[in-house]
Amino acid sequence: METKQKRKQKTKSVGNGNGSFYKSQALGRYVFQYHAPNGKRQTLTQKKTESITDFRNRVTDIKSRLNNGTYISNSKDTFIEILKKYVEQKHKDGITADRSYSRELETIKQIEQTCANFINKPIQKITIEDIEASKEAIRKYSNNVINKIWNLINKTFQIATSRRKIQFNIMLDETLTKPISIRPEQKIESLTIDEQNKLISILNNEEAEHKYRDIVLLQLYTGMRIGEVLALSKDCINLKNNTLTVYRTLTQDLDYNIIMGEHTKTFKKSLGIDKGKRTFPMSKNVRALIDKILSYKISNINGLLFWDTKKETFIAPIQINNYLSRINKKYNITSSSLHSHRLRHTFITRCVEKGIYSKVIQSIVGHVDGSSITSEVYTSVSNAFMVKELKKIN
Repeated sequence: METKQKRKQKTKSVGNGNGSFYKSQALGRYVFQYHAPNGKRQTLTQKKTESITDFRNRVTDIKSRLNNGTYISNSKDTFIEILKKYVEQKHKDGITADRSYSRELETIKQIEQTCANFINKPIQKITIEDIEASKEAIRKYSNNVINKIWNLINKTFQIATSRRKIQFNIMLDETLTKPISIRPEQKIESLTIDEQNKLISILNNEEAEHKYRDIVLLQLYTGMRIGEVLALSKDCINLKNNTLTVYRTLTQDLDYNIIMGEHTKTFKKSLGIDKGKRTFPMSKNVRALIDKILSYKISNINGLLFWDTKKETFIAPIQINNYLSRINKKYNITSSSLHSHRLRHTFITRCVEKGIYSKVIQSIVGHVDGSSITSEVYTSVSNAFMVKELKKIN
């Protein structure tokens, strides 16, 4: 009781809500108590070998950081805790759809595998050296996956910085660079003109009656994503204006079941903007194909042009890829693998070879205006086209 009274008598308020500075009779040292920005009461105690001047300097430094907003409270929050809370909260808030959420969970698993040396550390104790040490494991993934891993790591430190858990984002250090994959780049090549013509011939003859024939041709003639083709409904067709509208795609839920999406793949939920939604005129080939498909008068609850009538469900993209793989093996169309995304590449490449304006191509295939993806990722140059172009020199 006497000790408490003595301690109380010696207490001196600093004033202006900046805390209390006093000498503790029990400890025989000076103490500074204050409230951190997180609302928690903090206690700073003079070290045994520390002079009163040095201790006062430490107190002054804390008060200064409290006043100018640079004070960082001690936190035991780990990197992985912050990351998981961020991803979960985005999903709860409806910012990320189920499929995007599922992809982010997969990236978290990859981070847990490659960054095990620091993810369970308090984020305040993680160093640039910790990040550097994880690079060797990260490099075993493709560059596409590395981008996703690096972006989520950076986002976690951004959040910690904005919430005053750390003073600065160490990912912004000039010496810290994103690693490059040790895997060789596997660029998807378009079909050559001969391969394309062979595929069309097979679809018009040997495979003319196959249920997936029209789906493959429609993708080859429009460059749409396969999920967009399979999500086309009667309301997407305007025969009077001769246009085709793309406004949604098939996607997957958290259990990987095929479902109808409300938007295209490029929809930005946080902004409410769907730049992949588009309307474009139908070419003669596309119009003839659409007229034929409409003549089938397929009936289903979604009004889709393509539907599995036996199972009364959607036709999944994997079914089309399996079909393309089978006919490629059977007819030897191309020496490399044949899949739906390669048809999209082929359409874009043919457009570029014909000299079609890039903005027109982007509008048809649903690329963001000005994106370099159209020319840098989706375009291959056939040998025949190079020969033709080189003749201009002569």
